[in-house]
Amino acid sequence: MSTATSTLDAYYGPFTSDREKEALSVPLRLVAAWAKNDADGVANTFTEDGTLILPGDVYKKGRGEIRNFMAAAYAGPFKGTGVTGAPVDVRFISDDVALLRTHGGILAPGETEIAPELAVRSTWVVVKRDGEWQLAGYQNSPRGAGATLRW
Repeated sequence: MSTATSTLDAYYGPFTSDREKEALSVPLRLVAAWAKNDADGVANTFTEDGTLILPGDVYKKGRGEIRNFMAAAYAGPFKGTGVTGAPVDVRFISDDVALLRTHGGILAPGETEIAPELAVRSTWVVVKRDGEWQLAGYQNSPRGAGATLRW
């Protein structure tokens, strides 16, 4: 077994069906784009009219707004950061809509562990369009004692 396969197996945890893995490909694509600080890549994980909701009254709708927000963030407070996480729950609402919950957070530059103040619990609404799973809605909130995540 390759390291990549064992890493993915660890990521998927108990969510092992092909259907679950397909839906969970959305967070994996976002994490990969974030690792490159790629605003286009992050925005392209969303549907054209996708919604991003973050603490600190951040509400962005549509790929253009999300792309612009992420580009500014990568030029400023998110420069050199990464994100990580693990699925907690996968629920299929229909054949082409799933609700995912993950626990994760932002990795400061050079870090491999999430600082408690950067830990989040996230909700992802993913939809399958034209054979590809995309992110229709994403929201996160701080987790952990005293966490106050600011964007």
